[in-house]
Amino acid sequence: MPSPDLASRTFTENARRAQIITAAITTVNEIGYHRASLSEIAVRAGVAKSAIVYYFGARDRLLLSVVDQVFTDLGQEVAQVILAETNPVTQLKAYLRAYLNYVGSHRAEVTAGIEIVVAHRTEDGTPLYLTGTEEDSRIIRDILAGGMDAGVFRQMPLSVAVSIVEAVLDVGVTEVQRDRSVDLTPFVDETVAFVLQGLRVERRDT
Repeated sequence: MPSPDLASRTFTENARRAQIITAAITTVNEIGYHRASLSEIAVRAGVAKSAIVYYFGARDRLLLSVVDQVFTDLGQEVAQVILAETNPVTQLKAYLRAYLNYVGSHRAEVTAGIEIVVAHRTEDGTPLYLTGTEEDSRIIRDILAGGMDAGVFRQMPLSVAVSIVEAVLDVGVTEVQRDRSVDLTPFVDETVAFVLQGLRVERRDT
């Protein structure tokens, strides 16, 4: 169910917010996080700076809205894909493919979102990328835990397994940041093979 704030917005308000977020993504990608001022974003959105202040209040709130939208959409897309899978191995394959396919089909959004996550700091000076919680990685955490419990993934500290899988996925993200036109197909295939091989249970002769 939508939040009261979301439910109360008109179609025009939602469209204007989306327009501004798209402009923020474009601005961050064109001139970088630190130069992405409200004035620069307003130019690319084709609106007055006051309109951005009306909808988002401040630059930080707008840029954090970009992060929230990008990674919420990613999480929802991945969650939807794995619903059809019934075991940890096929769930993991689906997760990896869905994640990288999202990166490949939302390149501008992901590159801007990553730049904001890396560059933004909280009020106490903590980099945003260091403020993640277990909830942020709940889907992959559940898949890996289920696989270890079922004996289809080898045992290791769950936090280590999650960090390794996320680090491998980051390779594909980095390639898109380096070259927005890169073909991610080989990264998708090799990532799936690499991760599954790393998690394979070693069979010992008895």
